Amino acid sequence: MIMQRVRAFAGQLGLLAALVGLAAFLSAGPGRLANGTTDEGLRADIGALMSSSRDLTFTLARDFGSVAAEDRASQLDPIREQLPAPLPGLLTQSWFVTEIGPVDATVGGEYLRACPSLVGIRRQTGSDQATRIVEGRAPRSAGSNAEAMIGTDEAKALGLKVGDAVTLHARVDDATVRIVGRYEPVDATAPFWADQKLARVACPSILEDTRYRATLLTDPIGAQVTAEKAGEFKQRWRYRLDDQLLTADQVTGLTTAVAEARRRPPVQTALQSGVDTTLADFDKQLRAVQAVLAVVQAGILATVAGLILLAARLAADRRRTEYALIRARGGSVAAIAGRAAAEAALVVLPAAAIGWLAGALVPSLLISGRPDPEEPLLVLGFTLLALLSPAALAAAAAHRPDFTGHRQDLAGSKPSPRRITGELFLIALAAGGAYLVRRRGIDAGAGVDPYLIAVPVLLSVAASLIALRLVPFPLRAAGRLTARARGAIAFLGLAGAGRGAPMRSWPLSVLVVAIATGIFAGTVATTVGHGRDRAADLAVPADAVVTGFSFAVDTPARIAEIDGVTRATPLLLASAAEVRSDSSPLISQIQAMVVDAATSGLDLPAELVNAGPSEVVPAVASPKVAERIGAGGKIDIQGRRYVFRVAAVRDTVPGLGTGVREFLVLPSQAMLIPDFQPLVPNRILVDGDGWDPAAVRRVADDGQRAQTLKSTGKAVEDFELNMPATVMTRAAYRESLDERGVDGVLSFTFAAGLVASAALALLAVALTVLAGAPARGRTLSRLRTLGLSTGQGRGLLVFELVPLLGVAVLAGALTGAALPALIAPALGLDDFTAGVPAEISADPYLAAGVLVVTVLAVIAALVVEDIANRRLRLGTVLRLGEEQS
Repeated sequence: MIMQRVRAFAGQLGLLAALVGLAAFLSAGPGRLANGTTDEGLRADIGALMSSSRDLTFTLARDFGSVAAEDRASQLDPIREQLPAPLPGLLTQSWFVTEIGPVDATVGGEYLRACPSLVGIRRQTGSDQATRIVEGRAPRSAGSNAEAMIGTDEAKALGLKVGDAVTLHARVDDATVRIVGRYEPVDATAPFWADQKLARVACPSILEDTRYRATLLTDPIGAQVTAEKAGEFKQRWRYRLDDQLLTADQVTGLTTAVAEARRRPPVQTALQSGVDTTLADFDKQLRAVQAVLAVVQAGILATVAGLILLAARLAADRRRTEYALIRARGGSVAAIAGRAAAEAALVVLPAAAIGWLAGALVPSLLISGRPDPEEPLLVLGFTLLALLSPAALAAAAAHRPDFTGHRQDLAGSKPSPRRITGELFLIALAAGGAYLVRRRGIDAGAGVDPYLIAVPVLLSVAASLIALRLVPFPLRAAGRLTARARGAIAFLGLAGAGRGAPMRSWPLSVLVVAIATGIFAGTVATTVGHGRDRAADLAVPADAVVTGFSFAVDTPARIAEIDGVTRATPLLLASAAEVRSDSSPLISQIQAMVVDAATSGLDLPAELVNAGPSEVVPAVASPKVAERIGAGGKIDIQGRRYVFRVAAVRDTVPGLGTGVREFLVLPSQAMLIPDFQPLVPNRILVDGDGWDPAAVRRVADDGQRAQTLKSTGKAVEDFELNMPATVMTRAAYRESLDERGVDGVLSFTFAAGLVASAALALLAVALTVLAGAPARGRTLSRLRTLGLSTGQGRGLLVFELVPLLGVAVLAGALTGAALPALIAPALGLDDFTAGVPAEISADPYLAAGVLVVTVLAVIAALVVEDIANRRLRLGTVLRLGEEQS
């Protein structure tokens, strides 16, 4: 019997099964995709860290000279095992290091250069596997003779060869090591070399430019002998955090573990690492994106739940006559409910399983995602909803059968006090939730609060209830006006709409929630996008910015000659400029920017743009600097002092980015700069189209070499530059803001929210029209006998549907646009805009999208109505009150 009824009502039950499968898929798939994207963002952030920040390095805590330089490599594993969980399982490679220096070094008693290079002697576990001997042999120190090997790049830079004796001039005594071999790294990018690469560092004297810092590799005996001679050494245990094992759900526990290891390090060591800072920043962003994701997911899942209830009501309404006959033959309401639940179980359980399986498998084709802890509960909840709602609605239909065949939505009865009380309670619940969200946030540190993430849904439902109570008044007034006009189509349609047909509070709420969720996602996406645009304009205030250590004065002019470059503006950033106010002798160090305000095209005050040469230079100051120095003062720029006055106060200035809080901006065209001591820029703003970044970089490095030759009298090669030139375009910087940390999840959330909301809104309209199709079919059958044509029948539906559909779209759009402002403090959008305050803004294209969805909804309604009318065979039914099958 149950199988026969399932086949007889396969359409209604199939729709219910499809919705349950969709709900199970949405409960699993998007969450896994979001988690996988979040995990990849975390791994990228950790993988991009420098070795000194990423690795956990435990340095031996000791008094100077109090511990012998014995080899302690055997403690690598015991130290790892003593670390708090989950650290031991997340650490991969490890090394023990004994190091002397780097200190000034000589060869044969003579310094390598006028500014002596720094050389260190290191014993590090894993050297045999990480190196390949290309000349000589590996060190085999014995007795008091220490041996070492040198890398090919280090040998070339320092001018050393196999057989040379290098003397390290330590603080206590000198130590000599003989070079017996030359090696090349097996893999120069391996973590083994991360903290011992050849580097150029500043010389102690300002008359010198830079010098090399290099490391020689020795064996355990060589390290011990050298340490005893030098009287100093450092020992550390270094552990590499495997970023591929990290997942975002481990961030809190991992941060706590690193903090615990810092407070209570093993074996009297001190922990050196910056990974906990990166994890804390990531966790802050993760909480913010989880709040946004939770709001969008709650809206989508609430819409699907509403659609399941609509589908269940559709099935119950179609079977009212059947339930009435069962009751007339002595069947109980409980028996009817049980039969409905059994019929639903045959299709709902397989559909839920298939949807969950698809949600688990589909993300694995794109990214390796992990399930949310609440995923099984969501799938189970939707399954129970699809099982129990048909039973409950069938019981209600059997308990109150309708034999009249009339449209109950046209009865015009007033809402009961109980219903009004319930609606007022829901509105109060939404308002109270919004207040709590603004005060506490969605995640107050103990996880996402289910009630608080449901606040946007409650606000949307409250808006639909308010709209439902207000809209009948103007519609009834419009109906009275159309009653005087010719034709009955507009009057009948508006009369039905004024009484709430075909959309009662339930379908209207579903549609409003769907539209509000989509508008919310679009508004947040626009807000974040505009914030990142402003951040890009501040960080790269031209088409590109060229960064280096110092450029020759003519370098911008040479860059301007490159094809495609229309303007190249020199800019000087002094990170520690000394400022003295007029009223105080105290000196502060701030960030100073010097640029030609008249020709740069930067958004600067008119007083700076129009300023001419003067003894007192107008300047833009940050609020903190303006408060500290008052009306003006003096500033030292590249060895010369300039008098300035504060002409304007701004929070941000193009060219300084968003992280600088204390700054002063001076217009170079107003400064009395002598020809014999011009300002040397270290930034160049490039404008143009189609220029070659490589060509710009070459010219910039030529300018750096020329400036080094002028300041030191020494010609240098490109690899000897203190800071090779880099070219950052505005487009590349803007794109990088979309690829940091959890930003991939945010983009996925916005896209999924918009697409799912639009699709579910159309589905809600189709189900609403389908639910009212039999009642409208009976009305149309009667009107056909009075000469109503097929086109007029469609017009009647349009007049019934469009007003309420427009109200639902308008209520959803207004609610969705208002939600970011209402719960903005809980969303933490500032964490996604690179330091720029997130100002709530809407995209005009959203309005166009809403209109498109509205038009598509009307078309979908007409199509569904036409299909339903064909199945009901309205053209063959002429007798009033005839029941349609």
